[in-house]
Amino acid sequence: MLFFILQRLITLIATLFFTALVAFFLLEVIPGDPALDMLGTEAREDTLAALRTQLGLDAPLWLRFFEWIAGFATGDLGMSYRYRVPVSELIWEPILITLPLGLIAIVITIVIALPMGALAARYRGKAPDVIVTFFTQLGLAIPNFWFAVLLILIFSVTLGWFAAGGFPGWDAGPGAVIKALLLPALSLALPQAAIIARVTRSSVLEILDQDFVRTARAKGLTRSSTLWKHVLRNAMIPVVTVMGTQFTFMLAGSIIVENVFYLPGLGRLIFQAITQRDLVVIKNVVVLIAALIMIMNFLVDISYAILNPRLRQR
Repeated sequence: MLFFILQRLITLIATLFFTALVAFFLLEVIPGDPALDMLGTEAREDTLAALRTQLGLDAPLWLRFFEWIAGFATGDLGMSYRYRVPVSELIWEPILITLPLGLIAIVITIVIALPMGALAARYRGKAPDVIVTFFTQLGLAIPNFWFAVLLILIFSVTLGWFAAGGFPGWDAGPGAVIKALLLPALSLALPQAAIIARVTRSSVLEILDQDFVRTARAKGLTRSSTLWKHVLRNAMIPVVTVMGTQFTFMLAGSIIVENVFYLPGLGRLIFQAITQRDLVVIKNVVVLIAALIMIMNFLVDISYAILNPRLRQR
């Protein structure tokens, strides 16, 4: 098990390094001069040259890359071109919003999707299966930003139960924070729950047809007991795989959802950085999001080994 984890960890680090390399050089080939963007077209050439030196823009590309990687590893992410503050300070508060938002969305997805998928498989071809299939198709057809607008119209405008947007800050307490993140998390979770529910249904149906299930039933176990104690665990590997990939879509969807709900998270930060051409912020946030996705995939691999010990030998 230790060798399995070490192998996956080395793969994670190598992939993250390659991602950082691609992100750095792709952003460096974009036309334009950050010093000129900051000082304006009326700035003198000697002033521009001094600012380029201060920002390290006159150093060779390879040296700037390795200095950035070394800084990223130690938490020194450089200085924002637009705000003139350390990028680490600029990212810290947004990440404390995006991560809880993603975690709440994942919990909601699991709580909705697994029981729905298992229930549809348990009553294949009957009313519960038809109802679950209808709602999953609806969830697949509707994008998360539309869900966001719909949730605002129902729960904020009509019922007045939630604020339409904004973030109260962590000083307001965990209750206020969860309340502010609940609607955005729901809008992220519902489309993903539809996908995972369908995958769960298909996986459970496949396991239900296997011999060990018939043996368990022959020994006197009820259908419900067999489903929840034996079938669901054996059906989890494809479900966990999809959960890992859907985390990527959640992070991508958060860029739109955070702007809809006016949440100052990573999604909104990277949107502002793109519009303001703040390349230092963009490349750090891109690599940070890539790191979060790779860590999720790493946890998925570890979950495989826990669910199926035979995979540890591969």
